[in-house]
Amino acid sequence: MSSAQEIQFAINRIYRALANKRKAGYRDIRLGLDRISRVVPDTQEWKGVHVAGTNGKGSICAFLAGLFKLAGLSYGSFTSPAFPERHNGVTINGLYVNPRMYEMEMRHVEAKWERIATNWRFQHGEDPEGLSPFELETATAFRVFNKMHVPYGIVEVGMGGATDATNAMKEKAITVISKIGLDHQEFLGNTIENIAKVKGGIMQRNVPCIVDHTNPPSVIHALREHARQVGTDIILTWKAEPFLMTLDNSKWKLESYQVQNLLCAALAFRHLFPLKEIDLNKLMDTNPFLPGRMETVQIYPPASGLEPRSILVDGAHNMLGIEGLVSHVDKHMRKPDQPVTWVMGMSSSKHKPFHRIIEKVVKRHDNLAFVEFTPGTNDPQPAPANYGADHGKTIVKTPEQVYGGEPTIAKALPWACEKAGQDGPVVVTGSLYLIRELFGLEGVRRARQLGTRRPGRAQLYRYVKLAQERNLTKEEAREFKQARRHFHLSPLRNKVFLNVRDGGSPQSPEVSAETSEQQRKAAYHKKQEEGYKKTIVAIQNDIKRPTATASGGSAEEAVEAVGNLAARLEDLKNQAAMHRKEYEAAMAKIRGYTAMAHKKYMGYRKIFGRKKKSKDSPGSPFVSSPGGKPIAVRKSSVTWNSQKVDEAAALAEQKGTPSKRRRRGSKESKNVDPFAAKLASARRDQ
Repeated sequence: MSSAQEIQFAINRIYRALANKRKAGYRDIRLGLDRISRVVPDTQEWKGVHVAGTNGKGSICAFLAGLFKLAGLSYGSFTSPAFPERHNGVTINGLYVNPRMYEMEMRHVEAKWERIATNWRFQHGEDPEGLSPFELETATAFRVFNKMHVPYGIVEVGMGGATDATNAMKEKAITVISKIGLDHQEFLGNTIENIAKVKGGIMQRNVPCIVDHTNPPSVIHALREHARQVGTDIILTWKAEPFLMTLDNSKWKLESYQVQNLLCAALAFRHLFPLKEIDLNKLMDTNPFLPGRMETVQIYPPASGLEPRSILVDGAHNMLGIEGLVSHVDKHMRKPDQPVTWVMGMSSSKHKPFHRIIEKVVKRHDNLAFVEFTPGTNDPQPAPANYGADHGKTIVKTPEQVYGGEPTIAKALPWACEKAGQDGPVVVTGSLYLIRELFGLEGVRRARQLGTRRPGRAQLYRYVKLAQERNLTKEEAREFKQARRHFHLSPLRNKVFLNVRDGGSPQSPEVSAETSEQQRKAAYHKKQEEGYKKTIVAIQNDIKRPTATASGGSAEEAVEAVGNLAARLEDLKNQAAMHRKEYEAAMAKIRGYTAMAHKKYMGYRKIFGRKKKSKDSPGSPFVSSPGGKPIAVRKSSVTWNSQKVDEAAALAEQKGTPSKRRRRGSKESKNVDPFAAKLASARRDQ
């Protein structure tokens, strides 16, 4: 090959690499605090509980959230990656933040960035571009914490520590560092000691740092040295082992790494609240685990193939996580002479030991389906499925034990269930992006799901304005109804919940027999109306496609059948209208009045209890403030006849404004020369 050909070959490789970076799925990761520090709120109203580490940091956040909840303490939590939606990464007191509120706060962050991004550059002259997706999510979470007035925010580090976007928090109450291993070496360093130094960057002066004591001695030494430089101390988790004396591990069957995560959370909570009770058995009763971490999921057809069954789901995406998962499966799921069926999917990384991970997981008699997930706009690329399948075939007895179909979780899961049989264990593991895709499949039922916070007063006012401008969508109408209900059931306005704020119980009103009968009547007619509406829609669909109505019959028979249905369509509509009328009549008797649409549109004062502040333009800098106190203006060095020129101009401008003319009843010209006005005044005085 000539030198020219070699150069051209190298250029082609560079172009291919650039194209891969530009394509969908390329991950926009830009570490550093220069951008995020400009968009986080200027005032942090909450104290941070900052959790870093390679593995277990998300579980520690979940355990801490459970301890806060059991103690009756208000908190917010931010973990990543969030799935299935971005707002699911933020919880307030155990509930997902309202998605509309999350979107509004995110728009505020984007608007703030747009205002400031054009006015600065990095010191070396590089354009900062836009916020990375994780920076945007972090700043939004911090704004949500401020808006919800939580006293504590539990925050999981995204990647690393020192230069991670979450490290922009201004005030920390405590920091936690979990087990550290090799991961993301392209960003954090190639040795475990270097990675430890980066993760130790979350430490702050005089803020204690809890460290998992099972870390290697070199990691402990690196963290202790960094803590000395920062001006703080590290506290090892072996000091929390007395908490384990009360834990019934024969019931919970926690793996050793889960126990260490639990100790990290318990010790951090003890340092924050020395007098609060810590009962680990009560904590475990609440099932305090994040989605996709050692989660048993029920799947039904079509996801499971022919029969419903349960599977284990765990987002173990590196060697540390895989070792813990394999230990759990070998102890509690693997049976003699029975294979385990694995469904795996990893994100692509040049530092991730795929072959070692597969060899650690798959035994000779096991089954393996290596699949790919569909990357989102800021997700990493999946590892090629054929790489995993080819290596799996070198481990198992026969090629039939390795899935060879379309490499998607939707296609591979029925194959895995069929291979495992009714009693064989099925485990889905790998990237959390694969787990996110699994949870989106039809037929997947999860027991570990959080609720979502109801729309608050700000959302109620937003929907009031929106409903007056246009017709709401079905989802918007549902949330509008939730917001109104939440508003009326508030302890500030509803006698039933008046004592709840002081720790009392709801005072259920006595419902008369007549009201109960009307409620049953209203529920019956509403259900009937909904049933008739579904029937009407089904008939209308058949009318649109008459040839598909009668299976096995002729087209003429299909048209005749549809004609018979169409003849009854008007009767069905009348019947639905009758049930609607009866429902409204029953509800009118329950309420004591007939519902009117315009009653939904409450004003700002009624919703917030105060008058809306006007957003007037700032006006002239020379005009006095509303309170009568003059606004400070630049001092003038030019005077004329003992009067400053700009003071005279200010007087002229005041006289020239329409509002001043109306109040004074003056007919003076709009533009008055201050010098001419003074001369005229002198003549009158003579």
